[in-house]
Amino acid sequence: MTVSNFGAAFYTIGDGSIEKLREYQNERVGLVVDENIVKALGLDQVLYRDIFADTEYRVLCNVPAEPTIAMLEEPIRETRKFDPDRIIGIGGGAVMDTAKALWVFAECPDLTWDQALKPYQVPKTDGRIKLTVVPTTSGTGSETTGCSVLKDKDNRKRMILSKEIIPSEAILDFTLLRSLPLKNIAYSGTDALAHALEAAVSLRSNSLVREICIQAAVVILKNLRLSYEGDLKAREKVHIAASMAGMGIGNAGTGMAHGMDQAGGDFHLPHGLMTGLALPYTMQYLMPQPVYTEVAEQLGYKGTDEEKQKRLIGEIFDMYKAIGMPVTLKEADVPKEGYLGRISSYVERALPDANIKNCPKDPAREELERLYEAFYTGMYERKDG
Repeated sequence: MTVSNFGAAFYTIGDGSIEKLREYQNERVGLVVDENIVKALGLDQVLYRDIFADTEYRVLCNVPAEPTIAMLEEPIRETRKFDPDRIIGIGGGAVMDTAKALWVFAECPDLTWDQALKPYQVPKTDGRIKLTVVPTTSGTGSETTGCSVLKDKDNRKRMILSKEIIPSEAILDFTLLRSLPLKNIAYSGTDALAHALEAAVSLRSNSLVREICIQAAVVILKNLRLSYEGDLKAREKVHIAASMAGMGIGNAGTGMAHGMDQAGGDFHLPHGLMTGLALPYTMQYLMPQPVYTEVAEQLGYKGTDEEKQKRLIGEIFDMYKAIGMPVTLKEADVPKEGYLGRISSYVERALPDANIKNCPKDPAREELERLYEAFYTGMYERKDG
């Protein structure tokens, strides 16, 4: 038996839905934003001079990059001092993850980092402070999950994992997607695709999660290229699908592409680029998977199950090329010796990784080495048996 939780308690969806924030004008509002994104979208006018013009608010944190534990120390103190009624995170995954971290340390004033970073050890809160998020990208699904991803002083990924930090409200405003940079569309969209396909085949998945994730994957595969080309209706569909995929990983976790993403931190690659790039190679290793067959059939592919699955993986590679997504780390300008020389250490870190443990196969050290090499060269030969 498995129990599923589908993200934020309330969703407000559609053009202009950011207007929902007007309902909180009488609250003390703590904002977590990426000021560059806020200005690019013209939200500085909408938020500061209109919606919250007569509201007691404070920008608790400007998040221009992936959050680090050290970076959050001052915003945590600021949040506790301001004591907001509601924290609102407006931005991509880094912003939403930061908002979650500030929320939990405000709700639990005695919480330490050692406690927070132990999986599912955050104490239950009374929810005095509400948490609202407004995603401005279509990929992380952070609006649906009890996970906040941070970096430590060694640039390693650390996570706060707790059902307590699932946002109480998510606002999906399609108008915020109209000026998305093309690289953002590509990297966040392929991250969402990885979420959908990895949660669908996860050992922790169930039939409900699988069906949601299969549909999310189909929608992304049908619409990501169109979104990249400027089709705003397709962009809306990818935004919804990314949230659906987030619901999937919130229940079933991610998989090999996420468990093998160490080079992202070492070579300063965007998270979506690294996980998206790794996805089709890990799918080759995990074949055969009935989930891949079902996705392929919904896309209209014919043939044997093996032929359908291979065509699906081929279509992913073709789509990557069409949207400017690197298909190898070499194409991403990662230095050959610098990367290949780290593979042994990557394998050591991947073997015990919880994302790898979610997989329907148990990879040996040698198979992980071949996959890491393939990420760079693009040449992968699976050793069956």
